[in-house]
Amino acid sequence: MAEQTVSRRKKIAFFWLRLVCFALLTALLLSYAVYVFTPKSDYGICSMMNLYRQPDDSIDVLAVGTSLAYAGINTNVLWEEYGIAAYDLCSAEQPFWVSYYTLREVLKTQRPKVILLDAKPAIYTRDYSKRGRTILSTFGIRGIENRIGAILACVEKSRDALGYILGLPEVHSNYSKLTANDFVFPPDNGSRGASWKGYIESDQVEHHQKPSLVFNTVRRNMNDREEEYARKIFELAQAEGIPVLLLGLPNPDYANDHMYYNALWAVAEEYGVHGINYNDPGIRFGLRYSSDFADWQHLNVKGSVTFSRKLGEDLKMLFDLPDRRGDAKYISYDECARQWFDQYPLFESSAWEEHPLNWFAGEEEMP
Repeated sequence: MAEQTVSRRKKIAFFWLRLVCFALLTALLLSYAVYVFTPKSDYGICSMMNLYRQPDDSIDVLAVGTSLAYAGINTNVLWEEYGIAAYDLCSAEQPFWVSYYTLREVLKTQRPKVILLDAKPAIYTRDYSKRGRTILSTFGIRGIENRIGAILACVEKSRDALGYILGLPEVHSNYSKLTANDFVFPPDNGSRGASWKGYIESDQVEHHQKPSLVFNTVRRNMNDREEEYARKIFELAQAEGIPVLLLGLPNPDYANDHMYYNALWAVAEEYGVHGINYNDPGIRFGLRYSSDFADWQHLNVKGSVTFSRKLGEDLKMLFDLPDRRGDAKYISYDECARQWFDQYPLFESSAWEEHPLNWFAGEEEMP
């Protein structure tokens, strides 16, 4: 009788062990399926996934924001010229509610000396995120609480979040677009490799005229939810003791953004947060409307180099940022910059004086 009882217990234990193993295997397979079907876009997902490959406490300057930030803040120039260890953690049309949860996730492993916050979301009028932007902005977040928090903030109704939380219902239709790279973990970041720091270059050149703008203090109210989460970001940074530098990245369409930016600057001042609006006509650093933009919003490669040289100069002046060049912990920054400058040798430091960035004759300098 005792032997039968022991045998029965073993069978029950074995049953539960098999059930748990099956459940774990199913969860792993489903997770991998979500990963495979998730587009490996460098416009948001990959920069978040790649964050987890950075050594702890290795990012001194963290940029969060929209495509204006990942196209304009050239981490390779900041490293090569100033030894600044910067990382662009941005996504297309990233609203402040995504920036907030992104920062919460970052602070688990990183203690940046300064956060660069893109001001562009101040102009967004939508209360919630579009489907595609929700995927781009949230599917790279590994932390369950911050991923779910970001998703819930993106959707209008809580019931709409379930598909994004499960993942597969939202991305399974991508099966027709799969390539071999989609099965590789971790992703290759658009062929940039593991050392990539989030900067996304654009080789296009679109010619623009200097916009007509009266630089004033007139404000237009921000979207309430954007303002709510901008305040959350400022409060989070204050609680963590990390300074925030609000950035107005240069763009030819700035005249349409001006009054919204003024409203955001007023909110930031309540928290003692300062910023630099590089659209200010009083700030001159050689940027040109005729050659430095890829389109009506984004800097191209040439523009990013010009802007990032100025940004690096200002960051060094405003903050006590160490020069990390030569530190073995930061070898990936050397690798990233070397790969990039091999692709764009004209902008290498040694060639800078020989080929200054105003080599487009007859251009009009930004303002």
